[in-house]
Formats: sequence, C-alpha cells, structure tokens
Amino acid sequence: MSRALRRLGAFGALALALGAAGSAPVWAASEEFDKFGLEEVFAGLSTKQAGAHADMTLGFKLTRNGNAPYALAKDIAIKLPPGMIGNPQGIPRCTADQLGSGPNDSACPFDSQVGMTLVRVLEPSPLVVNEPVYNMVPPKGGDVVARLGFIAVGYPAFVNVRIDPVDYSVVSTVEGLNSSSGLIEATTTLWGVPASPAHDEDRITPKEASTGETPPGGREAHVPEKPFLSNPTDCSLQRQLTVTATSYQLPDRPSTLSAPFPPISGCGKLDFAPSLTALPTNPEAAAPTGLDATLRIPQDETPGGLATSTMRSARVALPEGMTINPAAADGLAACSASQVGYGKDEPSHCPPAAKIGSVEVEVPALEETLRGSVYQRTPAPGHLFGFWVVSDEQGVHLKLPAEIQTNPLTGQLTSDFSGIESLGGLPQVPFDELRLRIFGGPRAPLATPSACGTYRTHYSFSPWSGKPPAEGETSMQIAQGCGRGDFAPKLQAGSLTPLGGHFAPLVFTLTRQDGEANPQTIALHLPQGLLAKLKGVPLCPEAVATSGSCPPPSKIGSIAAATGVGADPLWIPQPGKAPTAVFLAGPYKGAPYSAVSVVPAQAGPFDLGLVVNRAGIYVDPESALATIRTDPLPQFLEGVPVTYRTVHVEVSRKEFTLNPTSCAKKKITATLTATRGQVAEPSDGFQATHCAKLGYKPKLTISFKGDTKRTGNPAVRAVLRQKPHEANTKAVTVILPPSEFIDQAHINNPCTRVQFAAGRCPKKSVLGHAVAYSPLLGKPLRGPVYFRSNGGERELPDIVADLHGPLHITQVGYVDAVTRKGSETSRVRTRFLHVPDAPITKFVMNLFGGERGLLENSRSLCPVPHRAMIDLRAQNDRSRATNPAITVRCGRSK
Repeated sequence: MSRALRRLGAFGALALALGAAGSAPVWAASEEFDKFGLEEVFAGLSTKQAGAHADMTLGFKLTRNGNAPYALAKDIAIKLPPGMIGNPQGIPRCTADQLGSGPNDSACPFDSQVGMTLVRVLEPSPLVVNEPVYNMVPPKGGDVVARLGFIAVGYPAFVNVRIDPVDYSVVSTVEGLNSSSGLIEATTTLWGVPASPAHDEDRITPKEASTGETPPGGREAHVPEKPFLSNPTDCSLQRQLTVTATSYQLPDRPSTLSAPFPPISGCGKLDFAPSLTALPTNPEAAAPTGLDATLRIPQDETPGGLATSTMRSARVALPEGMTINPAAADGLAACSASQVGYGKDEPSHCPPAAKIGSVEVEVPALEETLRGSVYQRTPAPGHLFGFWVVSDEQGVHLKLPAEIQTNPLTGQLTSDFSGIESLGGLPQVPFDELRLRIFGGPRAPLATPSACGTYRTHYSFSPWSGKPPAEGETSMQIAQGCGRGDFAPKLQAGSLTPLGGHFAPLVFTLTRQDGEANPQTIALHLPQGLLAKLKGVPLCPEAVATSGSCPPPSKIGSIAAATGVGADPLWIPQPGKAPTAVFLAGPYKGAPYSAVSVVPAQAGPFDLGLVVNRAGIYVDPESALATIRTDPLPQFLEGVPVTYRTVHVEVSRKEFTLNPTSCAKKKITATLTATRGQVAEPSDGFQATHCAKLGYKPKLTISFKGDTKRTGNPAVRAVLRQKPHEANTKAVTVILPPSEFIDQAHINNPCTRVQFAAGRCPKKSVLGHAVAYSPLLGKPLRGPVYFRSNGGERELPDIVADLHGPLHITQVGYVDAVTRKGSETSRVRTRFLHVPDAPITKFVMNLFGGERGLLENSRSLCPVPHRAMIDLRAQNDRSRATNPAITVRCGRSK
C-alpha cells in the first residue's frame, strides 16, 4: 500500500471522527441482530502466475444499519483456497509482549512485518485505521500453526492460522474482537516477499500509521528476501475465498459468504523433479522385512522464482517378488476412519497394535520436522489393504489414506497415494522430503524376494501443475541368504494312540523351511491297515462341497496351517476367529470318496474368505492302500502369498480312523510337488502296538452243491466268518480233497489283465460271485469272480474276486496243484496271500457248477466224507488250521 493511501486512510479516519464528534453510535435494535452478516467478500493477487510469490489482498464488509453494524463481530474466519500457501519460517517474528509494548504502538521488529490491514470500526464514531501486520511467535501446543498480529483500535489483535483437516487449506481467524469497537469492514494485504524493497515505504510502526509521520523513503529490510506467500500450482481448479463472521449477540448463527478467488495460470512453467529411494530393512532373501523409503522434491524458494509444483498423486510399484508377509497379521489391529478422525480437527486415536511404521516430513512452512505414524487401515469392501499416514504435531492433523493394490497372480504390491477423493488428489502443500519407514522384525509386513539379486521399484508422481507424471526407478539389493530354494519338506504322521485294532485320531504334519519352494499338490500315502470307518458318516452334499458349506455331521477333523516368512509365521485359525474343518464327501475325480478342507482365511483385521480344497481319497483295489491327493493348493489369496510353512491335519472324529492289526513296521509317505516342479517324498515311520493281544478265531466252511457223481461239476460255496475286534486275516489257503481237480475244458477262455483293467472280461471267464461284509462300510462289497490270466507267472490262471460298492477291492487267489508228502495224488490248492488288513465279518464266494463249473469230481462225493485243508493266518501272525468236511447234499441228507 502506498504512502498516499496510508495518509488518506489516516485523514479519512480523522475526518470521520470529527464529523461524528459529540454523537453517540447508532446501534441496531435487538430484534435486528439476526440481520448481522457478511455483505461482501473479495480477494485479489498482484499476479496470477502459478507458483509466483504474489501480494494477496483479502477483504470483507458486514451488513449495516446506517453506519453501524447490526451486531458486534466476535470472530472472523478467513478460509483460503487449497494451494494458497504461506511460509512464516523464513520471516523474523514478533512476540506478544513486543506487539503490546505501548498504547497504540508496538516494539515488533520492522523485519517481522508481512503486510498491512485497513480496518473500519465504529468506536464510538466511524473510524478507519490502517495498521502494519506482523509475523508472530505462535502459541505452543494446540492447533495453531502460525500467528499474525496487529494493533486494532489501540489494542493488540491476533490472527491464528490453522490447517483445515479436510482440504488442508489455510484458515486464519481473528478471535475475540474488541466488543466495543463495532467492526464494519476490513481489507488486508499480505506481502509475497516481505523483505522486498517494494514494501519499504509501508514498513512502519502502528504509531506512524495513525499519525502519518513516516520516515522519508521508508525503511529497508535487514534480512534476506524470502517468500512468505506462494500462489497455487494448479491451474484447473476454480477457487473461492470463504469468510465466516460470528457475532456476540448471536454466536450460534454465524454468517458465511464466499467470493471467487483470482484464477491461476501459467502452470506449465513450474518445475517438478521428485526422486525416490526404497530399501528393505532386511537384505536377506525370503525373509520378513520393513521398508525405508525417502521421497525428495527440490523446492525453489528464491524470491524471484516460481514455487515447485505440489504433488497430486503418487504410485509406487515394489519389485515383483516383494510381497505381503502373512505373518504380520498375527496380533495386528486396524484403524478405522472414525478412529483416525478422518476429516476432523482432532487428534487420531488409532490403536497401538495398528501401528506399522513411522513418517517424517520436512515441510518448509513448519518450524520443525513433522513426525507421525503409519497405521494399518481397517479393510473395507474394495479396499482390502491400505494404511494411514498420520501426524498430530505442530497444530497439524495429517490423515492421509493410501491404497495397497496386489497383483492376484504374482503378489506384486503397488502403493497408490491418490489423496482425498473430494480434493481430487493429495493436499496442495509443498514439502522437501518425506521419509516413510515400515517396521521390520519377525512379523514385518513385507517379505523379500526368494532369490538374491537386484530388484527395481518403479514410481510415478503426478504434479498438480498438470504436466506429465515424473517416472523413474530405484534399485534395491537382496544379497544375503542366497542359494536357497531347495525342496525338502518334512513329514510327521501317525496315530495319537497306535493301539493295534483300535480307533484313534490320525494326525499328520508337513513342514517346510523359509526359502524352499512352495508345495503345489500333496498326496499322502497311508500304510496297510490304517483305515477309516465310513459307515454312519453322512457325506457332504456335492452341491455345497465346492463352497465348503458342508453340514456339521460330515465333519471328520480339523486343519491348522502356518504361513508367512520368518521365525514367527502366522497360525490359522487364530484365537477368536472362525474354526477350520475337514469334511467327508463323495466321489471326486475318480476317487470313491473325498475330503473337503475348509480354512477361513481370517487374521488380524483381515478376512479373505474361505479357502476350500478338495482331496480325492483313492483306494488301491489290490492292496487297499489309501492315498489322499489334494487339488492344487492356492498360492495367492487376494494377492497375498500363501507360503505353506506348516500344514497340520487331525482326523479326530470319534471311532473313525482305525489302526492296523499288524504291528509290523510301516511308513506313512507323502508326495509333494512344488510350484517350481521339484518333487519330494518325505516319510515317517508308523507301527501299531500290542497286536499280539488280539484274538483270532475265524471260521471257514465249504459246501458243494449240484452233481455229486464222478465227472460231475459241483457248485462251490465258501463262507468265512469272523467276530469283530479280532486280528484281521492276512492270508487264506484252501486245499481241496483229492476228489476234486480242475476241469480243463472250462478254463479255455480266461480274462486277460488288459480286459480286466478295462472292465471287459468275457462272460465265460466269470466263475461265480462274491460278497464281503465289513463293519467299516455301510454296504457290502459285491462282484463277480473271474478266472484271470497271470501273464505266465503261474501255470493256472488266478481266481479274482472283483468287488464293488462303497470301494473297489480285488482279491486274487493263486490256483495250483500240490502233492502231500508220501502221497502221489495231487490236490487243488487256492491261496489268497495278500488279504488287506481290514475287518471282514463275513465273506462269501459262490462258484458256478455244471457247464461253467471250475471243479470236476474224480469220484462220487456221497459214499464217504471229503475233507479240505484250511490254513488261516492273521495280521498279527496268529494262525488257525482246520480240516473241515466238505458239506455235500446226497439225496435228502447232507
């Protein structure tokens, strides 16, 4: 403001005072208080160039009743548009004591002056005062980031500067105006560069302002020229100046009025050259790590230059291979928008367990480094991963949201600072440097790549100026823990109570070390005799098996898994979270039964849904050995890698898994295929105990039916019965009496192995039928008995019972002829040498007679009894030998 204008203001005030001498002010009637409000608001800039350090003029007028306001103004708040920035740090400051050192005057340093304010009041008659405005020392604590001061009608007045928590714009408030002054209007001009010689004439004291007696030529500044104000660096927004006035009479009814702010242009002239470094806190491969990231944006603070463009958005893509570490979720909490106080002028109240890092920001406008914290954000639909950057220092309530995007196939992480949706970007606040540190440690939120090498982080920073984004790369080194990547998982498995022939829970645990390849499929091979009682277990319906919504009665066990890198992986299920389950289901991918494992992926504040995996339960028809083969295991969930450190399964349904009755040493083996193609076959020893205590008293009876004469072909019926809870049968040998031999005419069309495997045996190869009853199955096994070739391994074809039902089991009997010592007569012998270690309460085999009969009588069966020789051996090596007579019906008698 020129000296002429200043003097005009002083003479005008004097004239108003003289003109109203002796008259009392005309105040509005109480019923007109509600007419108090803002009549006019205006703003101006000395230049509209983006980033320029312009002088800014702001003003307002209140509604009046003649020369008097309708009510007495108490507070005036002026909200600058986003991007209009002030920096008081380079300007000398005045203390409150200096400002109020004398009546109508102050002892503030001349170099602390940052502008002029023209105020019109009614006290007690119309008066215009034009006072210098000073950069003040702000109060400690609280939310005031800066303070201006001036002498208003003989009394010190303070303008407290705060930061709006929504759009981070500057809000300047004159609080507690002199209630007797009667403010009418005010116009304030703040200087872009206060030490500029252009302001020498206006560098005055309050007393000089009131008298008009100023030194000729003004006063020179004695400090370097530094910018105090900077124009916005965005040219696309339509900005407004907003003023809010509150009266003493009606404090709950403020008046707000806005006016257009001068449009900004010339953004293409602004510089923007950010750089980024991002380094892991742990350079070891396949290990938990934090991250140290530093973003630098050089600022142009020369008085004649243009401010650097502020940053609108930031996008940082970490190297592929650096992923989320699931172990970080153990004990992790999250901070919601309400807890952080998003958009509110109040401190955040995030739980300490949600803190995952720290932040330091060098803001030129603040006296000290702005320090804060990084908190895990509460997941929301479509926003699963993210964090808050929070600071509640120096009067600033910084609450910036950041999104974390995960590649669902690779787990690559991309941080997106798009800012605040209502602003269209980040706050338009300049900063020199931002240092973001994500904590390390055993449960650090990140995991390093699995191999050593150089990895690159790509960044893209967009300026508010509208210029193209600044893009680049920064490298990091993973140089420790190299050479890993083997695939040598370990297996522990067995029965919790391995008492032979008894029910007991079955458990198995697979483990792998950090750095090893991740398993993709698992096949568990159970030993002979380790069985399950399927009878009475309702199967999970196929319609819901895929989703894992199986009914509780189908549950047979549970599963626990540890995932993540480092010494403290995450165990699921966590306390208080949904339980896991393993259900029994029906046929799947050629298997007669299947297991459905359901694992709720819940940890910390995250819920990634249900992980459902189906495993076929395959039973080898000849050995009855069971193999449980999983579908491919998920490698990523919502972009989070599933690193299988431990998989622990417990089949704990009561009276479901049954121990063998053989105490021979066995093995439980697993076949694991890794994502990189490696195959591992870990195993663990298994041995039942106290098998010798099991009894063994089976009974096998044989009867002939049909033609009993010489050359006749009788039908044969063999029945094996055994009581429950005994040792299971291991082998059966039956030697028929000398009266029987093989009818060669009836074995000219045996089934070949190829035909048998394809289920296409000729009808003439069928010798009869068999049925087996087991307490483990809800239905018996039934099927034909074939004469099947053995590829020349034995002279005669084999007898094969091909049993179907809940399972498919084949029993092979070796047929030959033996001669007893001291006898020249050969006898037909059939040996079943590989009977599965499974409980069978009854087994019946019926062989045809007549034209399809396998046996032929060498003599009549009726005159004398004919006895068979039977040898039964148990799985616990007990035996039972009998010599029963063949039951034959001769006439009306047996």
